[in-house]
Amino acid sequence: MKKHKFSSTRISLFHDGSAEVHHIHESDPKKDVRHAVSDLDGVHDSFQEHLNPEEIEDKLESEGKDPEALEEKVSPGIHQKILELGKE
Repeated sequence: MKKHKFSSTRISLFHDGSAEVHHIHESDPKKDVRHAVSDLDGVHDSFQEHLNPEEIEDKLESEGKDPEALEEKVSPGIHQKILELGKE
């Protein structure tokens, strides 16, 4: 599995539920990825496409950490929000 080349990600959230996702390349700003998404599913899709979260989750689990608990620390209520969006 190829490792991604981004050092960080910035997410700007807007009142209508949309967001701007900015994946920052570790060495070349010309390779940054910045795009708009319509909802949290779009943010999730962007992470899947650009960051390979399975690799990150495997690393966290090998260290005895719970990826979902860490996601809740970063964005409290994110799992409940995703469940609610799935019901719409």
